[in-house]
Amino acid sequence: MHGHSRREFLQMGASLAAALGLGQKQAIALADGLERLAEQKTRVLWLQGMSCSGCSVSFLNTDTPDPVEVLTEMISLVFHQTISATQGTQAMETLSKAVDEGNYCLVVEGAIPLTMQNACTIGGKPLATLLPPILRNAQAVVAAGTCAAFGGIPAAEGNATGAASVKECMEKAGIPVAKRLINCPGCPVHPQTLVATLAYVANKRFPDVDPVLLTPTAFYRHSVHDECPRFHYWEKHEFAEKFGDEGCLFKLGCLGPLSHTNCPRRQWNSGVNWCIRAGAPCIGCTNEQFAKKKDFPFYRKGEQYHAVEYQEQDRKGPKDET
Repeated sequence: MHGHSRREFLQMGASLAAALGLGQKQAIALADGLERLAEQKTRVLWLQGMSCSGCSVSFLNTDTPDPVEVLTEMISLVFHQTISATQGTQAMETLSKAVDEGNYCLVVEGAIPLTMQNACTIGGKPLATLLPPILRNAQAVVAAGTCAAFGGIPAAEGNATGAASVKECMEKAGIPVAKRLINCPGCPVHPQTLVATLAYVANKRFPDVDPVLLTPTAFYRHSVHDECPRFHYWEKHEFAEKFGDEGCLFKLGCLGPLSHTNCPRRQWNSGVNWCIRAGAPCIGCTNEQFAKKKDFPFYRKGEQYHAVEYQEQDRKGPKDET
């Protein structure tokens, strides 16, 4: 088991579960998954579509376990456009061989351009035509980040690429989605969420997911608003009027009620900080409508109404009497 004892796997599982706000049962399941990852070195293919590579960078920031342990001891990263050791023809041959053999987990980062296919190519081949057979042969598919899960920024209103989510791509190709696709949104996805999801997959335990969004309920059940450390300000109708003020950040555009994620529990950068703790409103980066509407700002000040899909009452704040 690559030098790790059962006790060490239990410790890693407990640490990972604690960081994600999960209980003992989930900690044991994660420990089992991490151990299985190490025993079998689950093969992972990672394809990047229309993205900024932020989710790859986030994944490399994992600390429980650390990236070296994940990449060298727990998974076999067969293909990754950015960090793979192989290049050119050799890399494409490696990818093709892995797809033919099957028995791998596919991670997709970024949206897929369906109407401007040359906007994203791998080895000279359009991703939109390269992806379907890779999706079909995968044991499980993980959409890493909001761009892959819901379209995200590349799918913003007015784009000319026809950027689509992994689910839309699978449905268009007639590939089954149920019990195969797991959406892990976020801009970027949190590294611990991704590692924990891979542990679930390796342990042959398809996680419980939201029936519509296909997000793991263990990580995306509660909204930022529900667990916000400034929630008591919202209850008392005490609102920040400018950045740096004490109070609920609702009037500065906080979309915490629309963002279902566990940021308040596990935070970022090894638990150092996160948006609201730093004084910035939540911009709803795990919401399926994130960045879709060009006339919906991430931040606002003194505005009351927006003619977009989000409704003012969705923010769950009191009506402005002025």
